[in-house]
Amino acid sequence: MSLEILSSDKVLIRDRVDDWKHAIRVASKPLLEQEYFKQQYIEKMIYSVEELGPYIVIAPEIAIAHARPSDDVKKIGLSLLKLNHHINFSENGHHASLVFVLSAVDNEGHLEILRNLATILGDSNTVNKLLVATDIDEIINIFKGE
Repeated sequence: MSLEILSSDKVLIRDRVDDWKHAIRVASKPLLEQEYFKQQYIEKMIYSVEELGPYIVIAPEIAIAHARPSDDVKKIGLSLLKLNHHINFSENGHHASLVFVLSAVDNEGHLEILRNLATILGDSNTVNKLLVATDIDEIINIFKGE
């Protein structure tokens, strides 16, 4: 399974959100509405950050929200909230404009998605293109390598 699961109906663009919890909730909305997972999974993602700190901020401007696989998750999914004004996950500079939500049904199934995501987001030019993108089709085309 590759990043083709990140389709235009799972990408949102917003100018700003209130805080990091709101960012996770907004980023989760497409997957929740399409029944990839239950509401409890969103609360578990938020709780994980509250308990463990901003570990989901994997690089400047990039966060990948997720929680342990559970019965709350029905299928593997990936969504993205792109913010024009980043939000802080901590007072120590853990900020993100690209907030991904990953739902996992087990401990292995989502690893290919994470590997592909890491490859794409490991390229600073690609990240910069995502940060300045202004519409959903443009974001999808960046992920397709177009």
